[in-house]
Amino acid sequence: PSRSGSMDARPLFQSLQALADDNASFFQRSGTESGRRFAAAFAALREHGRRLEPALRHFARLYHRFDLDEATPGNGYRSLVQTACCCLAHAVHKSRYVAAHRRSVFFRAGHNVAELEAYCAALAQLRALLCLAQRLLAQNRPGCLFPPEEDGLSELVLREYSTMHNGCFYGRCLGFQFAPSIRPFLQTIAIGLVSFGENYKRNDMGLGVAAGSLFTSGKFAIDPELRGDEFERLTQNLDVHFWKSFWNLTETELLAVSRGWDPP
Repeated sequence: PSRSGSMDARPLFQSLQALADDNASFFQRSGTESGRRFAAAFAALREHGRRLEPALRHFARLYHRFDLDEATPGNGYRSLVQTACCCLAHAVHKSRYVAAHRRSVFFRAGHNVAELEAYCAALAQLRALLCLAQRLLAQNRPGCLFPPEEDGLSELVLREYSTMHNGCFYGRCLGFQFAPSIRPFLQTIAIGLVSFGENYKRNDMGLGVAAGSLFTSGKFAIDPELRGDEFERLTQNLDVHFWKSFWNLTETELLAVSRGWDPP
């Protein structure tokens, strides 16, 4: 089969290693708390890059086998590799920004180091997903996306998923794999959902949940880490009735009330 759509990620990893080395060397000499955080973040980025490069190269040699056909280059392994590369590209972009502005008096050290730490956390979880994908790949027949028999595979996936920390994907890194224009929309949905969930767990009902959400949404807007942690908690603990209530909100209580606000 054709290797249509395969990518060469070597320049990305080379840039990441060079920038991580340069920035880590710079901040190790600062002697400040933020400097130590920067140095630790860049050391972690360097390690993630070193571990991810052979794994992504391995999948890039194989994922074309699972495409529907040569004209349809798409499957879960390909998507996972592209998502990891996209996260690496964001980490490189942020590392390059830090290298260019770290001496500026207007450099926001706290904000930038928090962004780097968030991408480090996301890369750590993507590495875990790649390890799980490797185990799934080993159980599949060549060219078959799904294993021929269940053989405890669902339990394996659920067990591994329960050990992951997914909050990093809903905080500062939310929507990194999409176009920048869609990220504000995704952030609005995430803020609305966690605000709604905080009031829902108090057993408020109907419009009271929506009204309470308006007053609690601010803290989730200014604290991405809190938003990510709460989003992860909601996805793991709340039942299907919560999700039905949230997604039906605009079709029920709010629209019913808004009709009463229309001018005569």
